Amino acid sequence: MIDSWSTTIDRSLKAKVLIDDNPRYAIECADVGIRVLLFDYENSYPWCKNESVDQHPLVTRVKNWEEVERQLMSLIAS
Repeated sequence: MIDSWSTTIDRSLKAKVLIDDNPRYAIECADVGIRVLLFDYENSYPWCKNESVDQHPLVTRVKNWEEVERQLMSLIAS
């Protein structure tokens, strides 16, 4: 696989978590071991609807910034 812009940036930053609303970036990053919070504001982003994203173990769909905060706090605690 050729690294995309997103995975190249995330790796160079040594990112542990990506918060994004693009399912393609979510899958690319998750496939290289980066945990992803897929931001789909109140389930209103039609471009976020992707079944393969929902099945990836490193991708978690979040609906608002409160959920982002809860997920990040949970990751920090684990």
